[in-house]
Amino acid sequence: MLGNKAKSHRPHTIDIFKDSIDGLTDISQDNRTDNFRLRDIAATILHDQRICKCGKKPTSSKVKVLKHVDTGKAHFSGLQTCGSVWSCPSCSSKISEKRRLEISTAVDAWIAKGGEVLLVTLTFPHSKEDNLKDLLSKQSEASKKFKGRSAYSKHLRSLYGIKGTIRSLETTHSEANGWHPHLHELWFVDRGFSIVNLRRYVYAAWSQACIDSGLERPSIANGVDICSGDFAASYVAKWGLDYEIAKAHIKKGKAKTSKTPFQFLDEYDQGNHRAGALFREYADAFKGKRQLFWSRGLKAFFNIEQKSDKELLEEQIEQAKEIITIHYADWMNVVKHKAQAYILSLAELRTKHQIYEFLQQLKVARPPDMRNDAPMQLRSA
Repeated sequence: MLGNKAKSHRPHTIDIFKDSIDGLTDISQDNRTDNFRLRDIAATILHDQRICKCGKKPTSSKVKVLKHVDTGKAHFSGLQTCGSVWSCPSCSSKISEKRRLEISTAVDAWIAKGGEVLLVTLTFPHSKEDNLKDLLSKQSEASKKFKGRSAYSKHLRSLYGIKGTIRSLETTHSEANGWHPHLHELWFVDRGFSIVNLRRYVYAAWSQACIDSGLERPSIANGVDICSGDFAASYVAKWGLDYEIAKAHIKKGKAKTSKTPFQFLDEYDQGNHRAGALFREYADAFKGKRQLFWSRGLKAFFNIEQKSDKELLEEQIEQAKEIITIHYADWMNVVKHKAQAYILSLAELRTKHQIYEFLQQLKVARPPDMRNDAPMQLRSA
């Protein structure tokens, strides 16, 4: 069952003092605010999971606000994190960005060596009656069969000089066809071959693997898509192959035809309880799965260190200085008012004194559900 849904969330940059930074935040600050807001919504759905304490519960009696000396971006130190790349918009954003940098390093190095990187998408037929966990299980089996059989392991790898691959798992959902799990892969290959022939070989191997795993045969038109480096030139300029692979699960679906799981959170917040049930189904089905998988030896080839998602989250930023320390009682007041994102924006845009002033004002501010519409103001900087 879903957690008890309270009244619709107010904007996460809380009303009090809000006008003091209106128009001053950049895209990254706005995205962070939205991720924190969506994390709160996800916690009301996944009320029995670690996300409920993520970014809220301190690991000691103090929470520090640190600021990177070069970028000027602020972050907290001393808080529990859930580390869920699937369920938590905040952790997902942080982990995916660091994974994107790893992928970008590998892509740039391979192209510098004269190779080419292909974006390969593998899909299969599905319907709204299909169960997501069942689809994921069969998809996993199909992927193992596809990569494990000689059609790929011997023929394709040697013929096209495939040095290795990076696989990304993603799903969207539509009212017409239900859940749509699919695989994006980056293939590090030699140059100078026919994409048409490669697609034909890949389709034959992939479609057979799907059938043998209990899935329906993919269509020739939709089962396999391969974007060459030439095509990717304009694509990369807009998003980047590294973005497509590392952050596929957090981008938005196609217009009105499909939605990504994080889009369900806004719909649930607006009163759509079915959207909440779909998000819960998704979170349960994907829990514990790897979002990215590098083929054996590929990270070592590019001298990229093996790090878990937890290690990436806990990495300390060496060139960061402490701005303020927030004691436990004051911090819990920040959490009560859902003001975490606003504290970070103040650290980036205002003075340390104004942060302390804000913390003092929170002590006497009305609880979130009792605020009136007239915001108080910070003094000008």
